[in-house]
Amino acid sequence: MRSSPLKILLLSLVLIGINNQAHAWGERGHDLITRVAVQHMRNINNDNLALMRPFLLRDHMLAHLSNTPDTVWRADYMGEEVIKTNSPTHYINLEKVATGVEKWNDLPRSFREYRALCQSKGHDTTDVGTAPWRVLQLYTLIVDQLTNLDAKPDELKEQHINQALLYSGLMSHFVGDLANPHHTTANYDGQLTGNKGLHAYFESVVVAELSFELPEKMLKKAGSRGLWLRTYGAKERAEILADPQKLIWALMADSHTHVEKLIKLDDRHSIVAKSIVDADSGEQASAKRKPAKEVSRRYEKFAVERLAVGADALARLWQLAWVEAGSPDMSQFRSYHYPVQPPFITPVYESE
Repeated sequence: MRSSPLKILLLSLVLIGINNQAHAWGERGHDLITRVAVQHMRNINNDNLALMRPFLLRDHMLAHLSNTPDTVWRADYMGEEVIKTNSPTHYINLEKVATGVEKWNDLPRSFREYRALCQSKGHDTTDVGTAPWRVLQLYTLIVDQLTNLDAKPDELKEQHINQALLYSGLMSHFVGDLANPHHTTANYDGQLTGNKGLHAYFESVVVAELSFELPEKMLKKAGSRGLWLRTYGAKERAEILADPQKLIWALMADSHTHVEKLIKLDDRHSIVAKSIVDADSGEQASAKRKPAKEVSRRYEKFAVERLAVGADALARLWQLAWVEAGSPDMSQFRSYHYPVQPPFITPVYESE
């Protein structure tokens, strides 16, 4: 039975509301984080083809997959349930459960403890968001595919590497999300500070205006020896870089410390008129801003830093997954497999 136009319209409005916070960086940003991460991983692994060959051959595919959670998995044909389930995996609104999050251990690592913390504050985990656990889920899937790879026959090796690449590209999206301050805060669109509309303006419109040299600048910044972890001592920094969960949590915490800086950039360089709530309707229109082309250079340093942090964290997570799987030899990889429209992966968090 065909749905009426009114039902279709109402469903669309519901889904738009559900996904108001599900975007990060726009397609250019996620694409660049992925491609730069591949080149960055070359540098930190001295071009070790046992690890690098699949990533080098399929970086274009990985970049496509990095946008899948915002494109394919948000498409109307996926259905309301998938779109609804997908949404909270892109963010975590930290202020709803904690204050002063600055370091990796400022939030519980166990999902069971996190759920209890959310409930103690009157929230469900889907209200607050589950992005760091989504990254960890996909990381674990990569490890599972690559473990004991050297012992498998050649035809199975290709299948397992292809599946690991699928998870690697998808994981890139959520790592990129966590590198964006707006995906770690309840003020995800600037709506709490009169900056409504900042999310898309910064991560998509401004980034689109940045120069063609953006990936080169990102790669240079990503190679700055983990400077985004400089708030930690040398020993703890080494521990973070060796532990995938600590690295994911450190990325989330680091992004959260940059929320206020992004608001200040908007106030200083973009805002023409702040957003206000209409007294009658209770609705809040977006703030009025200068065209992004006029002010994008004011955001460039900040954007490069956040995109580069995402690329650095992603490259290191890919490497850690490969090492945890036993450092299998993938130097002979060759495949034409290309998952254009991969099926949705249901969020399952190990300690639930």
